[in-house]
Amino acid sequence: MKQYTQIIKGHYDGTGAVKAIDILNDKPLTAEFLKTRPDIKQRVEKAINTQTYLATYPRGTRQGFEWIEEKEINNALQDLNPPTKTSKVKEGSLKFNSTEPPSDFFIDKLKWKFLIRNIEKGKNIMMTGPSGCGKTDATFRASKALQREVIYFNLGATQDPRSTLIGNTHYNKDTGTYFSESLFVRAIQQENAVILLDELSRAHPEAWNILMTVLDPIQRYLRLDEKDDSPTIKVAKGVSFIATANVGMEYTSTRVIDRALLDRFSIFEMTPLNEEDEYTLLRGKFPLIASELLLQLCSIIGDIRKEVVSDSARISTMVSTRNTIEIAELLCDGFTLNEAAELLIFPLFPDDGIDSERVFIKQLLQKYIGDKGKKQLFNINEL
Repeated sequence: MKQYTQIIKGHYDGTGAVKAIDILNDKPLTAEFLKTRPDIKQRVEKAINTQTYLATYPRGTRQGFEWIEEKEINNALQDLNPPTKTSKVKEGSLKFNSTEPPSDFFIDKLKWKFLIRNIEKGKNIMMTGPSGCGKTDATFRASKALQREVIYFNLGATQDPRSTLIGNTHYNKDTGTYFSESLFVRAIQQENAVILLDELSRAHPEAWNILMTVLDPIQRYLRLDEKDDSPTIKVAKGVSFIATANVGMEYTSTRVIDRALLDRFSIFEMTPLNEEDEYTLLRGKFPLIASELLLQLCSIIGDIRKEVVSDSARISTMVSTRNTIEIAELLCDGFTLNEAAELLIFPLFPDDGIDSERVFIKQLLQKYIGDKGKKQLFNINEL
């Protein structure tokens, strides 16, 4: 078998121009090259017309040419066995864990695949979406599927970012001044850990500044002091940082995240469940509640969410899946739908006059509740 130096595959493009690629070395033959080598171009054209491949090989001090059929290529490549040759990645061939989402957790399969891939590769993820849509739950479930430990930090509740993310200096009268590192310092040194930075959009800007080098895909270190020569802690291999940020007009205490910090994340948008998935979720959690009543509840929540995102929205608060589950729990405990709405839906909306959001919500829900709120809650046959 000849030692081929090139195996060229050619074709005509839509304009009739000759296109060619050396599949042995994964290198295209440019239009400029073919223009300067009309002899090569003619041989490629012959290969196209005869449905063969143009192969080149050393022949003394010159280059030899021959045309080979497709069935001969595998043998030729196997004989060559170039040490640096690697298999090509084909579209849709996953190079990471392709686990399916849990049956009781409703998430778009594409988003789940993206989440799993980023955690497995130690990437940073910014999960955005309204409160209660499943951001934290998705993080824990995906990490569990990969058998990764989640280490949780609520940055929105942190009053002293330096203490939380770096540590504190203490004084002991016997031993003098000493430094105690934070849990965060220990966490970033744990290989393959998933570090959840909850409510990053509520965090103090000082926390953002501290995290800049930690989240940088190249630097990946934590500086223990502001001085240039201060000690640094390297982020361990495989650590993935997942931040959550609530979005929407109702989150008035959130800050606009610095663009330089935001660029360190892949954005992962979580949205509330659609009515069908939410019904399936509730049906599984509360099998004794009548199906008609659960459908009614899901329709109410669906109408509210549609109003929030409409062009002429009269309300700004999104009712979350977490809220919906709490309402279903009240129904399961014997409350009517009317009572549940009074306790858990109406208080979500401001009541500041005749044109308030709460008045609008009551009008929106009137077609569902009213006298219907007194209907039988449970399927008698299921009790």
